[in-house]
Amino acid sequence: MSTVQSNWDGLPVVGYPDADGVPTDVFPLPAEVPVDIPEVPGRHRAEHFESEPPAWAGQYLPYSVGEPGRAATEVVSVPDPENWHRRDSVIDGFVVRPEGGPPLAEVRAASLRGLSHRAYGRTRQDEYAYQLTPDGRHLVLCVADGLSSGSWSHYAAEVAARTGVTLLVNALAHTEPAELDWDRLMREVAGHIVAFARKRVPGGAELEVSEVAEWMSTTAVYAVAALGDEVMDVHVGSVGDSSAWVLAEPGWVPMADVKNADADVHSSAVGALPLVPAQPVVRRHAQVAPGEVLVLMSDGVGDPLHNGTGEVGRFLAHSWRNPPDDLAFAAQVGFHKRSYDDDRTVVAVWPLPRLPR
Repeated sequence: MSTVQSNWDGLPVVGYPDADGVPTDVFPLPAEVPVDIPEVPGRHRAEHFESEPPAWAGQYLPYSVGEPGRAATEVVSVPDPENWHRRDSVIDGFVVRPEGGPPLAEVRAASLRGLSHRAYGRTRQDEYAYQLTPDGRHLVLCVADGLSSGSWSHYAAEVAARTGVTLLVNALAHTEPAELDWDRLMREVAGHIVAFARKRVPGGAELEVSEVAEWMSTTAVYAVAALGDEVMDVHVGSVGDSSAWVLAEPGWVPMADVKNADADVHSSAVGALPLVPAQPVVRRHAQVAPGEVLVLMSDGVGDPLHNGTGEVGRFLAHSWRNPPDDLAFAAQVGFHKRSYDDDRTVVAVWPLPRLPR
């Protein structure tokens, strides 16, 4: 059985003292002392700013899809005083190029604290992780979404994402993706969440699994993308409503049943670790070719996306046909839409065409 050891202690606090600034009028120069200030070309001359174009370009406007809602402009973001070292926003963008070889894929990832958590001073409870196997054959990904009902659910999401990805990387050393035991993976991840809680929750040594779930629970979606061929073979396993999609020419193709797709009344009830599902994890498989995108997301994006045919689906499809700049990607993940104020997390992979040798 694979094991993972993690140091979950916080990093030491590093202080950044303010520099002492002295106002210029505290020690004024005597009037009788001449002050010779050389003229700097263009400085203090209004015509300079009028006649020369600025040496910069660009602007930023938040993305909105439909009605953004009042929260988009009225929420005042406040930090979580219990989680100073957990960041509001995490962003990554890179090319997968094993051992200096040709580029095989582009990856973008972003996890953003939602408007609700910003307003109420609660930490971001989503997490993502990724890792390339040592042989460079597979890219392993995860998006995890801690349930807001548990005050420590962000820890559950961290364990599910980081430990789960490491367990998959270890398993792929001797198992092909099609043969992965997803049920065993979920049990092992659940066990790590329980072990964490029993060690770190006050008085947690005797907690039952159901009691751990009240403190910390998380959904998780994992993907293993094979990089050997131009068309990526992708295998997915998940618990809960974090989802995996393929963005292809026809549009959004879900790799699992769409949440509340046919329900007259939408439900927010989801399965979540450390409670292991009673039913076996359903194996999902897809192929993703150059020009298409593999997308893993938490329900903060999945819920407004729904089945991909609405305005959110059209907006994201237009934005992600090609890999955007990583900061632009994060801004797109954080689009405003009325009543959707949950944390937002997306990991996207664009397979690249292979150049002829």
